Amino acid sequence: MSRSTARPGVFSALRVRDYRVYWSTGLVSNTGTAMQGVALDWFVLTLTHSGTAVGWAVGLQFAPVLLFGVWGGVLADRCDRRTLLLWTQSLYAAQATLLTVLVLAGHAPLWSVYLLSFGLGCVFTVENPARLSFVTELVGGHLIPNAAGLNILSLNASRLIGPAIAGVLIGVIGTVWVFAVNAVSFAVVIAGLLTIRPKKRPVPAERTPWAGAGAAGLRYVLGRPDLVAVFTVFGLVSTFAVNFPTTLTLFAGRVFDVGSSGLGFMSTALSVGTIAGTLVATRRSSPRVRTVVTGAVLLGVSEAVAALMPGYYAFLALLLPTGFTLMTLNTAVSAFVQTEVSEAMRGRVMAVYTVISMGGAPIGGPVIGWISQHAGARAGLASGAAVAVLAAVAVALRSRRWSVAVPSSGVPSGIPSGNRPKAGSPRRRPAPTDGPPRDRPASGPRV
Repeated sequence: MSRSTARPGVFSALRVRDYRVYWSTGLVSNTGTAMQGVALDWFVLTLTHSGTAVGWAVGLQFAPVLLFGVWGGVLADRCDRRTLLLWTQSLYAAQATLLTVLVLAGHAPLWSVYLLSFGLGCVFTVENPARLSFVTELVGGHLIPNAAGLNILSLNASRLIGPAIAGVLIGVIGTVWVFAVNAVSFAVVIAGLLTIRPKKRPVPAERTPWAGAGAAGLRYVLGRPDLVAVFTVFGLVSTFAVNFPTTLTLFAGRVFDVGSSGLGFMSTALSVGTIAGTLVATRRSSPRVRTVVTGAVLLGVSEAVAALMPGYYAFLALLLPTGFTLMTLNTAVSAFVQTEVSEAMRGRVMAVYTVISMGGAPIGGPVIGWISQHAGARAGLASGAAVAVLAAVAVALRSRRWSVAVPSSGVPSGIPSGNRPKAGSPRRRPAPTDGPPRDRPASGPRV
C-alpha cells in the first residue's frame, strides 16, 4: 500500500484508537507534572526563602539529560518501548508518592528534595526518547508528523493548564496535595498503556549492542547532513533564543514595571501563540530542512521586533507570533526527525534531540542573563533573536553545498553493518510501505 500524500487534518492521528488513548492519558499526566513543578518550586521557596535553592532544584532535574541522555536512547532501541514506558511511569508515580509522604510527615529536608529532583531527571532521560519513539508504533508513517505535532500540543496545553490549576490548589488545599494529585495522574497513564497494542517493530539485522551504542548514535547523526542541519539550527535556537523565563521576567520588572500579574499575562500570550502554532503545524504532512530554517528566521524576526516595542501592550501582542513561530519550528524539527531516521536508530536519535532541546539551557541562560544585566533586557532578547536568524542563514547556505556534493558511498555512517549494501551490489529501491521511511542517502538535506 502506498503512502498517502494528502495533507492530514489537525487531529488526524487521534482517529487511531491506540494513539488516542496514549495522547489523552499523556495530557492528564503532563498536566499533573506541570502542577508538581509549580508546587515543588513554591515548596522549596517557602522552605528556604532562597531563589538559588529553587534554581538548584530545577537544575538537578535537567542535569541527567546532559550526563546520561544518549544512554536513555540506547534503552529505547534495545527494549520494548511499551514495557519501558510502564516502568518509567511507575517510577514517576513512586517519586511523586514519596515526595507526598515526606512532606506530610514533616520530614522533607532540602537534600531529599534535591535527591528526588535528580532521580526525576534520571527517569526522564529514559522515558522521553522512549515516549517520542513509541509514536511510530501506534500510527502509520504518513501520520507520524501529525502525531508528533499533537504530542507537542499536549505538552504545551498542559503547561498552560497545569500551573493555573496548581496556583489555585496550593491556596485551597496546600502544596502537598498537589504532589498527591500528580502521583495519581500516572495511574491514568499506566492504565492506558495496558490497553494499547502497538504494532510490531521490525527486527533489526543486528541487535543494538551495549558497548559503543551511544557513540554509534552520535556517528549516525553526524553522518546525516540533513540531521546535522536541523539539529544545528534547533540547538542554537534552544540555547540562546528560548530563554523566556529570564527575558520575560526582566521585561516585566525592569522595562515595563508591570509586576507579577503583568508577567502572568506575558506567559499566557506566549502560551496561546504556541498552541495556535502547534495546531497549524500538525497539518504539515512532510516537514523539510527548509521548514526548520524558515521557522528559525521567523522566530528571530518576531523576537527582534518584540524587543523594539516601546509599550507593554504592543510587546504583549508580539508574544503571540513569537509563540506561534516557536512551535512551528519545534513541531517541524520533531516531525522531521521522527520520519527521517531508521527504526534501529530511532531511540538514540530522539535522545540526541532531547539533549539538544534541553541541554543548552545551562549555557544560554547565563549568557543571555549577563547581556541583559549589562546591556538591558531588550539587548538580551534581541541577541537571542540574532543568533536564531544567523544560524538559519548559515545552515541554509551550507545546505546548498550539501545538495550538490553527493558522497560516493551513499550510506550514512553509523548504520549497523547488517543494513549496509554489500560491495558491488546494486542499490535497490524499497517497495512503498505505510511504515516510516528508511534512511535517506547522505546526499544532503532535503530542502
